[in-house]
Amino acid sequence: MNPDDEGCSPHLLWWTMNLLSPFDGLVYEGRDDDLVRFENNPIDDSLSNLVRSIFDSLDDHRDEVRRSLSEADIDTLLVFARRRLLSARRTGVSRALSDALDAYALVTRESDVPWESWFKATLLVGCDIGLDLSELHDRFDAGAGERSAQRATVAFDAMTRINDLSQCHVFEVSTSYGLGLVETTVVRDQAGHSWGGITGIPVALGQYQVGFAPTTNLPQFAVTIADALDNSQRVTCSSIRQDQLIATMFDLVTSGSYVDSLGCLSFFADAHDEGPHFAVTVAEVASEDYDEVYYDADDLAQELAEAADAIEEQAALSMGPCVVVLSALPDFSEDASDEPVDLSEFLELVRQALTTNS
Repeated sequence: MNPDDEGCSPHLLWWTMNLLSPFDGLVYEGRDDDLVRFENNPIDDSLSNLVRSIFDSLDDHRDEVRRSLSEADIDTLLVFARRRLLSARRTGVSRALSDALDAYALVTRESDVPWESWFKATLLVGCDIGLDLSELHDRFDAGAGERSAQRATVAFDAMTRINDLSQCHVFEVSTSYGLGLVETTVVRDQAGHSWGGITGIPVALGQYQVGFAPTTNLPQFAVTIADALDNSQRVTCSSIRQDQLIATMFDLVTSGSYVDSLGCLSFFADAHDEGPHFAVTVAEVASEDYDEVYYDADDLAQELAEAADAIEEQAALSMGPCVVVLSALPDFSEDASDEPVDLSEFLELVRQALTTNS
């Protein structure tokens, strides 16, 4: 790359002269990838200008930058794209939406782009805020690598059949942080096909999308807990994700290894000093009828909490139809204690926060 070439931005010139990553110093940290407890970050504006500068530079400049990106740079681009999608969804600002697509176009490997989820969700939000998909497609095609451009065409063509975020494996939530987005957990077959036992005919296994339809505001429930734990200044909580209610947390054996729920979310709590590291799982269970006997959701949640709380290195409680389980994470450090981890103090923090905000 010749720094004197037309189209070389000041930041690209600096990058060329110093042989450093163009994203040096622009790194997301902590839970910046959390689209539930989403907070503005000035890095977004800096990246917006930088990504556009790279995207709009001459082809040879852009391709050289793309080839130079590290794994950390790719992660930064992907987080940036998701954050800009949420910003566009919240504000209707087209620049944020365009930023997200430009970021995906700069990703080096086509396989790293989440085509079936966040990419299609970005296109859908673009439609919702009145952008022209054909213009978005032309811009993406002009700036992306060949394989990504080909794969994007499939995604753009699919938008004629998509009219809801749930079809993009993404769902909206509403909490004290405002509108948020969560990616749906999708379990896909590994081999692509299985073979029929008698006929030997290959059978497609397809995919299974984990449901999320709580009757309570479960995301706010999770937010309240995460905020309380963060405010204790004893732990730092990670991003909130969709999850499944694992049967072993309750010493249960089920056919699918999971307990049915209307919705399940989880995050991790990492100790600041030498305290415990643990996972937090929140879920809402539904009432059930079994052998003509009715089981109330509140009672089922209480039974699950009692079962989980009785297991070593766990602490649990229920509130209405929701159950909360804290589970200690394994400590593989050389000075790890042999004593079981006691999470009762953290459970009390959770209890107080939920009671205060109920």
